[in-house]
Amino acid sequence: MCVGLLLEFVLYCVVFLVLAFVCIIIYPINSVEAAQLGDRNADITLFNVAPADELGIYRYAYSTSNGIQVQTAGSSLEAIGVFSYVSPEGIPIEVRYIGDELGFHAVGRHIPRPPPIPDYILRSLEYIRTHPNQEDRGRYRVYK
Repeated sequence: MCVGLLLEFVLYCVVFLVLAFVCIIIYPINSVEAAQLGDRNADITLFNVAPADELGIYRYAYSTSNGIQVQTAGSSLEAIGVFSYVSPEGIPIEVRYIGDELGFHAVGRHIPRPPPIPDYILRSLEYIRTHPNQEDRGRYRVYK
């Protein structure tokens, strides 16, 4: 019984990922021209909605006259999508994301990345891990 449910769940996840990938490929994102963001009079130039099917998977895409483009596919458990726009400085911004039980994960060239951890910090953390304080021995769990 439990194995059957697990196989059904895995099949559902594979179908969802394939459909989400197809949805994103079907609606390609064109390069956008520099546009004024915050245009309250922007018109919707594209609007496609596919209601949830028998597996509960939905899709939608829209774009506006000021260069905003959005594409999303998902279910009640997870979503995957991409959106793009042009910044006020005229820089094209594109964000690809997935939201699931592990949270919201976005990827984009404009999103800052943390700097690498300096070697002296890595060495000190390794020293602390290999030389525990005798007073603290047994009180704290060591995770590897």
